[in-house]
Amino acid sequence: MKEYWIFIALLTATTPAPAADSLNADIRHRPPEMILESKSKSSGPLKTIIEEAVSAIGFKIKWRAAPFPRSLHGLKYGSVDIVPRLIRTREREEFVLYLGPIGCQTKDILFLVKKGQESLINRYEDLYLIKVGVKRATAYFQPFDSDSKIDKDQQKDDANMAGMFMRGRFKTMAVLDKTAIESALSAHEFNDYSYANYRYRQVIGNYYGMSRLSAHAKQYEKLNTVIKQMATSGRVAEIYQSYQAAPPSLASCN
Repeated sequence: MKEYWIFIALLTATTPAPAADSLNADIRHRPPEMILESKSKSSGPLKTIIEEAVSAIGFKIKWRAAPFPRSLHGLKYGSVDIVPRLIRTREREEFVLYLGPIGCQTKDILFLVKKGQESLINRYEDLYLIKVGVKRATAYFQPFDSDSKIDKDQQKDDANMAGMFMRGRFKTMAVLDKTAIESALSAHEFNDYSYANYRYRQVIGNYYGMSRLSAHAKQYEKLNTVIKQMATSGRVAEIYQSYQAAPPSLASCN
């Protein structure tokens, strides 16, 4: 950790103050990593990590609360500079520069169902028989994302997903963020749910996405160096632990 602070001190001393000192970043409610308390108040380890990294190269972050599809659109067209926790896909690499990863996490794709209906989905092929709720622009896994034989009902966020599930719009929904959807259901005091027997097991890298069209894209290499140094030095783990959250593991990426 001492080496990390020496690295940051040397970098700060040799980094000239930029003419434009703000990067536009989007945040969404993904506890415990990102906590959106209101449109203007947010916290969480992913927010703190990128703020520290950006500060080390002489910039600040200007945050906006936004649903993920809007953030992804912003990355594609350059109106948003950075989006935390972006799953890496071949399609997104065309317009995104990936910062990190700061570690890897087990993010199994679950399928939420009503209690007692766990056997509704025992294997992937069972998804062909029912309508499946999904969040717009979310990357789950292949072949699911591109499988046109599955009847998918797209919703913009967890609140909409929860509401439509409770109303019976679809019998199951794909779940990447278990904490987020359970929080949305809890807000309605709804607990008549469980998870199907089938799940897709995966380990994903925890990246920040930077727009290739960002006016600050030339800062990518320097910023990526800082973020990787934070991960390898233990600074990322230290920040996660300050929020009493389990840090991602670099060892899991191998």
